[in-house]
Amino acid sequence: MRSGPHRPAAAYARPLALLSAVLAGLLAGGMVLIEAVLLPFWRSVPPPEFRRWFTANAPRIRTLMVPLGAAAGVAGVASAIADVTTSRRRSPASLTAAAATVGVVAVTVTVNEPANHRFTGGSLTDAETADLLASWARWHHLRVALGVVATVAAASALLPRRP
Repeated sequence: MRSGPHRPAAAYARPLALLSAVLAGLLAGGMVLIEAVLLPFWRSVPPPEFRRWFTANAPRIRTLMVPLGAAAGVAGVASAIADVTTSRRRSPASLTAAAATVGVVAVTVTVNEPANHRFTGGSLTDAETADLLASWARWHHLRVALGVVATVAAASALLPRRP
């Protein structure tokens, strides 16, 4: 049994769009922080020191970023679905935001997280660590770009639509 009045799906579209924009912005902000602060630090220290630091601190970063990425992905997709199913004048912005956020999650799951586990696995040589960090950084640059696109697109989806 339901309690309370039934709200049409359209009533959820705007809150979902706002949630998508906020979460995409937080995710992008976290990735920019990694890009601007942590990555230069990681590159500046010798590989053994990097591996020690990463092993000690990666769980804290993961504790924040993984749920944030998952929530941003779910909110972005939900917002795009709500937009497509409830609006006569669909906005490509919500679809772009969802696709870019899903792209961030896909790169994270397929490239960066497996690399993170290798950094902490204890079997990398110094040369392998340096090569893997360079690859990790290239993929992270893509994640940052996708995160910025997702944020801008999600924010654009909140703007009033022209007739």
